[in-house]
Amino acid sequence: MRGFTFSLLILVFLTSGLSTFAQTYNKDYVDGKLYFKFKDNVQVTIPVNPDRSVDLDNAPVLDGLREQYSIAALWRPFDLNNDPKLLRTFELVFTGFDEIEEIMAALGQNPDIEFVERVPLMFIDYHPNDELYNYSMGSGNWNWHLDVVNAEGAWDITMGDPDIHIAIVDNAVWIDHEDLEDQIFLSWDVTAPPGNNNSNPPSTGSAEAWSHGTHCAGLASAHTDNVIGVAGLGFNTTLIGVKCTSDNGNPSTIGNGYGGIQWAANNGADVISMSWGGQGYSTAHQNILNSVHDMGIVLIASAGNDNVTSNHYPSAYNHVISVASTDEDDLKSWFSNYGNSIDLCAPGGDGIQGPSGLLSTVFSTTSFGHYDTFFGTSMSTPFAAGLCGLILSLNPGLSPDEVENIMKSTSFDIYTLPGNQQYLNQLGAGRIDAYEAVLNTPFEPVADFTTPVPYIMPGTTIDFTDLSEGVPNAWSWQFTGGDPATSGDQDVSVTYNTEGVYDVSLTVSNDWGSDNLVMEDYITVTATPVPWVLFSADTNQTCVSDVVAFTDASLYDPTSWLWEFDPNHVTFVNGTTPHSQHPEVTFDMPGTYTVTLTATNANGNGIKTIHDMIPAEGIELNFSDDFESGESASLVLSNNERAGVNVDERAASPGSQFGLHFEGGGQTGNWSGGPFDTTPEEAWEENVLFHGFAKNCHVDANGVEGVTLSLDLRQTYSVGNMYSWFRVLINGAQVADVNGVQNFNPETNEDPWKTITFDLSPYGNSGFSITLQSSCYLADGFGGLEGDNVFVDNVMISNTTGTVDSFHSSAGVLTYPNPARDILHFSVNGLGREIQVQLLNVQGQVVYHTNLAEYIEGNVEQINISHLKKGVYILHLRGNESVVTKKLVVR
Repeated sequence: MRGFTFSLLILVFLTSGLSTFAQTYNKDYVDGKLYFKFKDNVQVTIPVNPDRSVDLDNAPVLDGLREQYSIAALWRPFDLNNDPKLLRTFELVFTGFDEIEEIMAALGQNPDIEFVERVPLMFIDYHPNDELYNYSMGSGNWNWHLDVVNAEGAWDITMGDPDIHIAIVDNAVWIDHEDLEDQIFLSWDVTAPPGNNNSNPPSTGSAEAWSHGTHCAGLASAHTDNVIGVAGLGFNTTLIGVKCTSDNGNPSTIGNGYGGIQWAANNGADVISMSWGGQGYSTAHQNILNSVHDMGIVLIASAGNDNVTSNHYPSAYNHVISVASTDEDDLKSWFSNYGNSIDLCAPGGDGIQGPSGLLSTVFSTTSFGHYDTFFGTSMSTPFAAGLCGLILSLNPGLSPDEVENIMKSTSFDIYTLPGNQQYLNQLGAGRIDAYEAVLNTPFEPVADFTTPVPYIMPGTTIDFTDLSEGVPNAWSWQFTGGDPATSGDQDVSVTYNTEGVYDVSLTVSNDWGSDNLVMEDYITVTATPVPWVLFSADTNQTCVSDVVAFTDASLYDPTSWLWEFDPNHVTFVNGTTPHSQHPEVTFDMPGTYTVTLTATNANGNGIKTIHDMIPAEGIELNFSDDFESGESASLVLSNNERAGVNVDERAASPGSQFGLHFEGGGQTGNWSGGPFDTTPEEAWEENVLFHGFAKNCHVDANGVEGVTLSLDLRQTYSVGNMYSWFRVLINGAQVADVNGVQNFNPETNEDPWKTITFDLSPYGNSGFSITLQSSCYLADGFGGLEGDNVFVDNVMISNTTGTVDSFHSSAGVLTYPNPARDILHFSVNGLGREIQVQLLNVQGQVVYHTNLAEYIEGNVEQINISHLKKGVYILHLRGNESVVTKKLVVR
């Protein structure tokens, strides 16, 4: 499986036991250990045992030190390639951690020793950035369940495969949760008529009670490393949400669990998690589970919360992994069932000093937003299901029994703990260990390698770098025509002296198998090489207004160059041309550009094409974005750490499904101002952490005199309207709308959608950047409150040259309905008696026009729009006294 990443050095140190040391003397180095090396000209006669240890009595270098210091052991840790330097390097172990400086000084006085140094402490590299993963309140560790099973160690080996699907068969799963929506592969409601593919909870009833399945889903595989919310053990594995309780049913019961199991099994589930059950046995249910097991699907279920040994089904059925619950100290949770039917334990209870339960996603609203702590074997089960997903991500060909055996054989022995001795052999194999499980997952290696260049001149030495996956521990290279011709090293430097075309073969092996890769005709050796073309750019994305510098790094001395771009909308600048070695260009139109370089020397031409190399951002007039695709077409969305911005359904204007949603974040500290007295200066200059942005770096208005921006806007607030702010920036400078308003705030939480218009004609005949910006305090629904929201829809930037003369706030137009379908009604005031009516599409084309003579102010006129395509239009009304423009949506 491709995409496997892992640090061998870290693995070696962890399996050597260094992770068990409690660091007390220096946080960056291992307590009680030193390296020292004898000089290269020193004859080292210290006998070394087969396990590389040294008997202290056979180490004269320690004479005098053993009596003075607490020397515990000596060994030679590195024998790689019988390298003479490594054979002269030893590791000293001592128990008096505070003696390190004195021991280093004493060894350093030995004239035979070249250096003495501390042993660096290696930490697991990966640490996700999810907001609540790193959250702390008092002494509580809100992430204790992931720490206990060494999730970060497991993620250093695999972050999961999206093609592995974990089904949460439960009362409901809220697929629109911000920390789940990107993880949902499929969802279904098995209690509803066919065609309902939505596992969301109903809008009525107890939101907390309906949160059970959503909480389970987050524990299994919440969207991890996405800055917000929590981390799920399954990381990149995806979810299938199966709703098994009808909307009018009791959310504490699972009305159609076995129907949900069947649906999940038939729709791509690799793991099925069941956090429910009872003491009743059914042969039919056992037969269903037998069939699902035979399909190769892992079944995992909660052991029950009654603190009894009675069988609990479905967890006690054959072919189902039964999961009991443990606390942060690895003791059986007070509520958890136990007994002979238990297979495994997983965290599901209390943290030692912190939260009562596991923090995860919910449908209800709490002080964390849509997150809360629940405890129970209901929690330990999907958490363990996340580990099943990681195991299958490494080797999807494993059977359910093999997955179970891996989890059991790598579990942490909790029976040695005094609090668990009364449950001997009644808590299964022990508590799951995610790191050990994925480390010991059978995964045959996949051979792969790379070189800087496969096209060389005689006498050249090139490096072969192993890129194999699956943690190989043995390598066998064959280099036809190379020196050396074979090697058992992981990475090899090879010299080619004779012209020709040569094969390269690599075989890699580990405890579970081997793989061979033969690259035929891979190395070309020639005395007359054409250029081997290499080039780069100083950026991997740009704005159409920016200069991009390209650098030729081609080998074998090219003397001429030809640069080509597709599409061919570029301008060479700063004196460069298509034939320059290092050209500089600007991209004239937005798009993604393919770049080709042909380089020539006396031997011929070399050519290289990098497809879709440079995306160039920009907007061409006329532009509109109604966000109905579920994402932003041309506006780049970003936010500071205490804000959010995305395209979602709540942001939609009437008649739309999606819109742009700005909101505050889950943390509220350091806001300057109050709910009713925050000033614009505080909102924009001091509350920077709470800013959200929708930006495009370049709007091309060259040759356009009249430019208009219009958008639909609605805002809400939590406890005060000064917590919700919106503005528009052009070239980084704040601009006002046609009524002179620069800063927008809601008046009530029931404010209707309104269209605001900005005359950007001062920026005509130029290129400019545009930014829509929010400054909002509370997240949507935070603590049960409305939240501080800015909703934007139907953004349009139009060429209004020749159609809009001026804007007058005293003139107005009323249109309804908006969106309209067949007939549009409008009424105007302040325009005069003679009115020219035009309806334009976003390309500036007139699709309807008429003239009104002797118009009486307030009269309602009609336009038949039944022939128009769905989309955004501009109603332009020019009277003998004024002009008004209004944006319309036709559905």
